[in-house]
Amino acid sequence: MSRGSRALTVLYVAVALWLSFCTVRTWGTVPAWSSLAMAAAALAPVVGVVRETVIADEWHAVAVLREREGRRASWRDAAAAALARAEVEAAAFSRAEVEAACCERWWTSCATEHDPCCAHRTAWGSTA
Repeated sequence: MSRGSRALTVLYVAVALWLSFCTVRTWGTVPAWSSLAMAAAALAPVVGVVRETVIADEWHAVAVLREREGRRASWRDAAAAALARAEVEAAAFSRAEVEAACCERWWTSCATEHDPCCAHRTAWGSTA
């Protein structure tokens, strides 16, 4: 329960106690209907206390669900990071394969220019 809910609950209890005290003090000195109305009014803050308790329970349930979802999300983030690392490692191996394929195309295409990412690429007009 938050501080505001606790303060509101204390206020509800204080109002209910005050109305109960007033009902008991005026019983028999005022018409019965007014004492009964005050007794009913003393029960109204109890509804507020119950409402605040229900809201606090709902807030707690939502917080628990968010925490669980946060744990699931962190697990998914770790899995995504592992997948990304695996892809980066696979890309490092595949780059060598791409360069080898580039050089193979270079030989089979009558010495045209290498791919831009190939490490064996030489500039046109090079004397090497």
